[in-house]
Amino acid sequence: MEDLIENLRDIEGVQNVKRESGPVLKINLFSSEIPSSEVEKISGDLRKISQKILNRLERASSTGAVSGWEWIIKPEKKYSQKKLGNSRVSDRKPKGHEPAYYRVAINP
Repeated sequence: MEDLIENLRDIEGVQNVKRESGPVLKINLFSSEIPSSEVEKISGDLRKISQKILNRLERASSTGAVSGWEWIIKPEKKYSQKKLGNSRVSDRKPKGHEPAYYRVAINP
């Protein structure tokens, strides 16, 4: 398990990895708060970071370091929406991500 934590910390875009209660890992990403909003801006490409985390967890599962794993919380992209006139069309602009971390359950 410690090797997996160190391996996840080496991913570009990951700030730190903490062990929480039980077999749960919290993977914090580099992010910054957006003023007057509850969302945060994640530094880097979230799709690439997610894929690297997924690959390392799958590799640990296939080598037998862990018996399995499961996503608990993943960052989601949030949008600001504004209606355009009287029509059904709305302008959807990306606002940020909420939350700025992953939570993963590990089966030892």
